[in-house]
Amino acid sequence: MNILLNGEPMVHAEGELTLSSLLATHLFHGVRGVAVAVNHEVIPKSQWDVFQLKENDNILIIKATQGG
Repeated sequence: MNILLNGEPMVHAEGELTLSSLLATHLFHGVRGVAVAVNHEVIPKSQWDVFQLKENDNILIIKATQGG
């Protein structure tokens, strides 16, 4: 499956891919201050475990940071 992750092409060779498993692969699962949009639509955290990614999805992961 081909997807776009934060503007970078990515190939996922296995079968189904949930948003939660993608985040775990990229060390974002369980991290606070993370927001995710798929195809320009914000996906609530309560749906990450069941949200199935599809071919050519465009995923944007944003992590809040502190600073000034």
